[in-house]
Amino acid sequence: MGLLNWLFERKNATASTNSWRIGDRVLAKKIDSYFYPGQVREISEVGCLVVFDDNDAGWVHYAHVISPDVRIGSRVFCRNKQVPNFAPGTVKQQKGETILVSYDHGDEEWTSVSMVRVQRPIAPVSPEALASANVPVKQMLDLGDAVKDSNWRVGDRVLGRWMDYFWYPGTVLNLGERGIHILFDDGDQRVVQDNQIMPLNVEEGEEIFIRPKTEPQKLYTPATVTHADDERLDVELEDGEAEQNTRVSRARFWRCPVGVGAFTLQDGDRVLAYDSDECIYPADIVMIEDDIRIIVQYLDGLERMLTPELINRFDLKQGAKVECRWAGGPHFFPGTLDRIEGERIYVKYDDGDDEWTSLRLLRLPAKRPPMG
Repeated sequence: MGLLNWLFERKNATASTNSWRIGDRVLAKKIDSYFYPGQVREISEVGCLVVFDDNDAGWVHYAHVISPDVRIGSRVFCRNKQVPNFAPGTVKQQKGETILVSYDHGDEEWTSVSMVRVQRPIAPVSPEALASANVPVKQMLDLGDAVKDSNWRVGDRVLGRWMDYFWYPGTVLNLGERGIHILFDDGDQRVVQDNQIMPLNVEEGEEIFIRPKTEPQKLYTPATVTHADDERLDVELEDGEAEQNTRVSRARFWRCPVGVGAFTLQDGDRVLAYDSDECIYPADIVMIEDDIRIIVQYLDGLERMLTPELINRFDLKQGAKVECRWAGGPHFFPGTLDRIEGERIYVKYDDGDDEWTSLRLLRLPAKRPPMG
């Protein structure tokens, strides 16, 4: 038995058959039975939280997660500008994740693996196994005691914040002391907190992202609102095309919660940044596009656009309660930061173990359990 295997089994006696690791580049199955490119962000015994390249995120049973196998000769379905949906084609050339796709309809274009989906054999997995893959539960949510004097009511139309930090239109289903249950217009559901919900108001001149009427997938393009009448919008798309009477349900928004102050950090600064699991990870600022769009790269490799309130100064101190991937393994374990020397950290785990490890394997736990 190798040393690393011995360490992992010692730390996790209930080792599962899920062999994926955080940060792995994968293809994972969505509800439409196609496999899409993404990256593993979190792991349970039988599932992976996959952040897809199109900004979707979800738990997938590990049997429906496969290694990327798009290469020269692969049959793919790719998004291109000549057709309103995924077009079938074949990969003719490849440079890393940049590929030349020859479409069945005759066109060719250089594009990215992130723009494709593929058909692959689907492993037989029982409904019981799928249910245990940590897929978010959408019904029978326990929201705790009813909230008095809330600004919201069941049935209110709102914008709610999703795990990609965009705001999507939805309807309030229920309220409680643990959060507000939102049914989004695209069918997803989530429990959000007060600072993750705002009135569904759209103003003329606002820059938004919208799914064109010719786009059946959840693919958004930048647009400007030229007229707003309740939930009907006229927009001008990025390419200059205009659409009238588009429903707001086809739009998403990049906004800050109310009361966000000025952002004082700059490109290259080391920071502590939230991610979709509501934990906080060390990261570097890549670029500040404007007051509400900051691109960060987490030290474990992922890159994301955030709003200012999701980014804090890097102020890790001795004695901080942290979580760390023990021995470089896939699972986080709670402990205390005992020493920090640049990129090296010394962690004392709550179960009695301790080790020198890397800052890249550390996170600060969520202030509350993520829901939804």
